[in-house]
Amino acid sequence: MENLDRMEKFFKYDIEIKNILYKSAPKEEYRYDRDSKIEYSNLLFTSINDIDFYLKNIVNNFDFSQDDKKYVKDFIQSIKVELIKCGFDYNKLEKFYNICFSDMREELVNEVANNCYGYGGMGVSLSRAKSINELLHVIHQTIINNENNYESLPIIDERKEDGITLYGKENEIARSIFKAFPSDLISTFINIMSLSNDKVVIMVRDYGYALVIELDKEKDSDKYYVRYFIPKICNVDMVNALKGVNKVDKNSRYTVGIFETSLDKLPFEIVDFVRKVPTDDDLEIIQKYNRTK
Repeated sequence: MENLDRMEKFFKYDIEIKNILYKSAPKEEYRYDRDSKIEYSNLLFTSINDIDFYLKNIVNNFDFSQDDKKYVKDFIQSIKVELIKCGFDYNKLEKFYNICFSDMREELVNEVANNCYGYGGMGVSLSRAKSINELLHVIHQTIINNENNYESLPIIDERKEDGITLYGKENEIARSIFKAFPSDLISTFINIMSLSNDKVVIMVRDYGYALVIELDKEKDSDKYYVRYFIPKICNVDMVNALKGVNKVDKNSRYTVGIFETSLDKLPFEIVDFVRKVPTDDDLEIIQKYNRTK
C-alpha cells in the first residue's frame, strides 16, 4: 500500500506543478505599475517554494539517485537567485519565467524519448533539465516508463495465461479495460496501473517495444484523453495511420499522440488502438538503432 500511496501522490503532485506553471505565467496586467510588478515577483517566488515542496517529495519517494536529488535542491536554489536578480523589472521577470519555468528544449524531449522506455531503457539524469517544465518531463517519463513501478503495486486481478495484470486500486474504468483485452494479442506483458479518480496508465510490451498509454478523465464530463508514447517505430505507414499520432518518417525513432474518446467507447478504443500499433513482426526496414530486448 505504501507504493500505491506514493504513485497516487506523484500524479497529484504532477498536476499541482502543472497548475502552478500555468497560473504563474506572465500577463500584461503585471506590466502596468510597480505594485503589479512586485505582485508578479512575489507570485513567482511563492510558486518556486510550492514547486520545491512537490518536486522534493517526488524524487525522495522514488528511486532517483542522490545526484538527482542534489540537483533538484541546487536547481531550486539557483533559480531563486536568478529571480532576485530580476528585481521588479517586468521584462526580466517574463524572460525568467520562460527560461526557468516553461522552456522545453526539443533536444531534451528527444533524449528522454530515446532513453526512458520500459524493459531496458537507460534513463536520463535530472541534471539534463534546465527548467522546471523540463524537470517535470524527465521525472514523469522516468516513472511511467519503468515497469517496476507498475509491478510494485498491489495486484487486483491477473490473467496469467494472457500476461495481463491489473495493479493498484479498484477502478471501474481500469477493470473494464482489463476485461476487454483479448487473449490473442502477441504481448508478453500488459500491465494496467489503476489509481483513484479514474487515473489509468497501461504498459504493453512488444507493441512499439513498450507502448505506454495514459488515460485522464476530463472534469465533469464522460470524455477521456488518451495520451500515448511509442518508443520504437516498427512500421512508418502503420504508425502514421494511428489515431491522433504525431506523424513520423523513416528516420523517426519514436512518437507520441493523443486522442479523445467517451466513457462508453473507451475499452474498445484502447484495444483497437493497441492492435494497430506495429510490432517487430511489422518491421519494414532495418532500423539505424538497436534496442535489445
